[in-house]
Amino acid sequence: MSLLDVVAITGLPINSPDCTPDMQSKRQYNVVLTNSYSDFIAHNMGAEGTKITKNEHVAFLFYWLNAVLFCSRSVQMSKFYLPLATLLHEGKALNLVKLLLGHIFEELGQFVCDLRDNKIISTGGPLWLLQLWLNAIFENFMTKSESSSIDKQYIDGFRLAEFKPNFPDTESDEDRFWAVFSLFLTCKDFDNNQLNFTPFLRRNRGPTWLERLLFPDTNEANELANQSWANMLAVQPDNWDFLKPSQHHNLEMMTLSATSL
Repeated sequence: MSLLDVVAITGLPINSPDCTPDMQSKRQYNVVLTNSYSDFIAHNMGAEGTKITKNEHVAFLFYWLNAVLFCSRSVQMSKFYLPLATLLHEGKALNLVKLLLGHIFEELGQFVCDLRDNKIISTGGPLWLLQLWLNAIFENFMTKSESSSIDKQYIDGFRLAEFKPNFPDTESDEDRFWAVFSLFLTCKDFDNNQLNFTPFLRRNRGPTWLERLLFPDTNEANELANQSWANMLAVQPDNWDFLKPSQHHNLEMMTLSATSL
């Protein structure tokens, strides 16, 4: 999986990060920290019909990062994402594409280590992104909904989320596993008529700005494309003082592993 895949699936922009080693939020926000998602919502959600406060917006972003985007492994609110939520609320540009891709590789690496050590695998992280990416790779073996209309304005994740596996002569998960394994076993190169290893190379779907990124047709679009590619390939700072010291190394490795792709 590459950064381009993440952009096409999620529609997240390739921002130029405003992060600096000494970045701090402008003010403190009153967010009630609880363990479970439901308790967190109950303690931070304002009354119906009232104006959304700054504290409530930070709490919403904090919940979104934990439960929807990065999918905390513990199924609990992780303080790790609170600094990111406050900076997003204050309008700072964070390259969430890199963080998301780095995070999923961290999780997959943990899965491999657990398998090698014969440990019980505790699933977590943005596995939804991995599933949507695999749906794109195996599109020829998917049943697709005919009821919805998806055009170029939609992120491709909406379309991919409707796919259902349809491997011939399979009835169980074990059968489908061996069908997938056999496909990879017989695959000798990337020029394969059954598997699409570059599903987003031709921008016939997804956000229109991504098509301009890959195929600029004006000087202005070309300048934007060059800047976007520079943002995509830039290495993030290796000292994130707005996070706790114990978290610096993990976030650095997440961004570096994503950038290296």
